[in-house]
Amino acid sequence: MKRTPRDTFLSDQALAAARDAAADPSLAPIAVTAANGEQCTWCDCPLGPDSPHNNPNYRCGGCPKTAEAVVSAFAGPNRRYDYPACKRHRDDVVASLVTAIAKRSA
Repeated sequence: MKRTPRDTFLSDQALAAARDAAADPSLAPIAVTAANGEQCTWCDCPLGPDSPHNNPNYRCGGCPKTAEAVVSAFAGPNRRYDYPACKRHRDDVVASLVTAIAKRSA
């Protein structure tokens, strides 16, 4: 899926608003914008001590699907982390970021 000019405009506006909000250290804004053909960054590997990611020789292929959206988390106005996500994994990425941010703030 390639971005249309409208998608780019709306993405730029959402990212600018989230970046501006990130200037307030009490906020941790997340923006969900249109993808531009990236691969989904999520994987379905199990978590915990038995995760294959704990094996130093393991190479996770991640989700092979094309991203539908890019979930961007801001840790300040000049620090942004982007996570392309397919339709199935978009909410998982958002939930994971919210959980991580909540733990950071506690």
